[in-house]
Amino acid sequence: MKLKKLAIKNIRSYKNQQILFPEGSLLLAGDIGSGKTSLLMAIEYSLFGLQPGQRGSALLRNDSDEGEVSLELESEGKLVII
Repeated sequence: MKLKKLAIKNIRSYKNQQILFPEGSLLLAGDIGSGKTSLLMAIEYSLFGLQPGQRGSALLRNDSDEGEVSLELESEGKLVII
C-alpha cells in the first residue's frame, strides 16, 4: 500500500490542506505543535474510523462542527479513495 494524497478540512490545526506524498520513504519533521500528529490521526481515522473511547470532536478544529478527511492510496496497482 502506498499513500498518494491526503485532503483534510477542519481537522485539528488544519483548516483546509492537501498533502501529496512522494514516492519512497517519508519523514514527518517539525516543531512541537506544527501538525505532525494531526496528519497521522487523519490517516488513522480514514483507515480505521474512530478508535474505542475516541470522540470525533477530538479531531475537529476548535471553531468547527464538522470536518472531512479523504485519503488516496494505491493498493495492488489500483487507486483507492477513502
